[in-house]
Amino acid sequence: METPELQLKLKVSCAEALWKLSRGSVSNSRKITETKGLLCLAKIVERESGELQFNCLMTIMEITAVAESNADLRRAAFKTNLPAAKAVLDQLLRVIQEENDPQLQIPAITNVKVATEAAVALGKFACPENFNCSEHSKAIIECDGVPPLMKLLRSGDQPQRQGLVLLCYLALNAGNSKALEQARALNALEGTARSVLAHHPELKDLFYRAMNHLTLYQAGAPLNRQSLAS
Repeated sequence: METPELQLKLKVSCAEALWKLSRGSVSNSRKITETKGLLCLAKIVERESGELQFNCLMTIMEITAVAESNADLRRAAFKTNLPAAKAVLDQLLRVIQEENDPQLQIPAITNVKVATEAAVALGKFACPENFNCSEHSKAIIECDGVPPLMKLLRSGDQPQRQGLVLLCYLALNAGNSKALEQARALNALEGTARSVLAHHPELKDLFYRAMNHLTLYQAGAPLNRQSLAS
């Protein structure tokens, strides 16, 4: 009879295998999504922790990355009205929200690392190349995803960068959102622009477009072009 420890080890190995198989593979990613794999992954992310949760999260990230370059997969698996897509969005947001929960912290896999990967995956949902980016962005905001995202911006370089990229996508797709205005998203972008762009100049155009878009919807908020000066 298998011990709980052996069962967990098997699950971790299977999740890691799915992660590797889905990386860069449209066919494998499609097989996972067509067999209700996304829904299963979302449930594991919800119920488990540690390495198993992380491997499942990385599998989701790889599938969303593949879907970014494959329109058929995006339309088939990531429509916001599909249970699997909604479950994945909910769990990615939950991971970011609970990033500082000490009960979820384990050696070698810090919560900020898990939250960063969640932000990367959410960014694939909200990026302009995604056919349903507007719907996904609105869903992220409606699920109270903005406050935990703003918290992620106060983390280290990599979490902050991924959080800012996601924030820019939300601004471009839902710039008139009250949640973004209440969270002072424009101020956050202006306040971090100089330091972030010094290390990631490739984000300058994305920052400028996002800030400009937010300015259009927020009265009395002139765009601070100086913050984008190189």
